[in-house]
Amino acid sequence: MELHTCLWSDVAAFDFASDDFHALQQAFPSLNLVVHDNADSFLAAAASVAWLLTWEFPEAWYASCPNLQTIMTPASGRDWIAADPSSQVEVVHGTFHGPMMAESALSALLYMNHQMPLMLQNHADRAWDRNLQQNSRLLGNQCVVIVGFGRIGQAFGQLIGTTGAEVIGVRRSNPGELDGMQVRTVSDLPEVLPSADHVILVLPGDNSTDHFLTPELIRLCKPGVYLYNFGRGNALTTDTVLEVACDIGGAFLDVTDVEPLPSDSQLWQLPNVMITPHSSCIYQEYKANFVAEVIRHLQSETRS
Repeated sequence: MELHTCLWSDVAAFDFASDDFHALQQAFPSLNLVVHDNADSFLAAAASVAWLLTWEFPEAWYASCPNLQTIMTPASGRDWIAADPSSQVEVVHGTFHGPMMAESALSALLYMNHQMPLMLQNHADRAWDRNLQQNSRLLGNQCVVIVGFGRIGQAFGQLIGTTGAEVIGVRRSNPGELDGMQVRTVSDLPEVLPSADHVILVLPGDNSTDHFLTPELIRLCKPGVYLYNFGRGNALTTDTVLEVACDIGGAFLDVTDVEPLPSDSQLWQLPNVMITPHSSCIYQEYKANFVAEVIRHLQSETRS
């Protein structure tokens, strides 16, 4: 079996080199692994490629890959692999992101909830103001609404729920209860949001989620609500955050509607907004977790 990879990246945590596939080679000693470090290298070999690990795959590449059967990508989002015009190629997306992103989300909640933006300024001022955090409340006494309650959103809810917080998941359909968490539908948001102390978005980036969290919806929440975006930036736009900045406790944005966020964006100037550079999955374990998932998939394929 031959497996090609196109997993180069300018983000070190996502840049796969030959050494990162040691566990894969051990699991499949006869595997011929071909690691490409640029598009020209891959396209020169494309005609013979049947199995591919890649970050991106433009639609134009399909014409160069007549024998392509399966694409596996670490990405959970559907925005980097173009659909196969012939619908013959299987695309397998990563499903291992939940625990990493959940830990990032919990750290964001704790950061905002305990007034750490104010404390950072206090530190910079070399002050000793012990009153800045007087309005902080235990997360366990609050309500966290997670909008986008698929695999990743559920991982958020399970970890955040360990604090004792009330967790309400919101998804398109299938309301009810899941692992002790209340599940509501998008149409219930006007009823759900007035209870929200924290609203976390974990939505995909497609037309259905453009401008999803509007100023009107945000104003249904409790005064001083905290907003978080760990899905895609189209769901909570810069203009919306700027409009409601004075009405909310703050916003923690791991994704923005323009990425990279320009250095002159007004978002950088807001004292109650924290921005991280789409980094909720940047952990040392990322590459190993993906390789483990590839091994499981290939073992399943070989058994069948």
